[in-house]
Amino acid sequence: MPKPTSEKQRTNVTLTAANLAAARELGLNVSAISEAAVAEAVRKAKANAWAKENANAIEERRAWIEAHGTQLADLQVLKMG
Repeated sequence: MPKPTSEKQRTNVTLTAANLAAARELGLNVSAISEAAVAEAVRKAKANAWAKENANAIEERRAWIEAHGTQLADLQVLKMG
């Protein structure tokens, strides 16, 4: 896994002229907004990839809990449902 770095790299981003003009008029930092949007998209893509990669194990665990209940359920203080 690559080491996290705070080093910035230049890239080109294409925006509509209207959005760019509005952002500038409002004093918005387009680079910071783009960075945050890309970071969120990466986080979601990684979460989706993990869920897809582990879907079988998750389903097996759910089926086991459905059949046998949760472990230590008899010691649970707050009962749900």
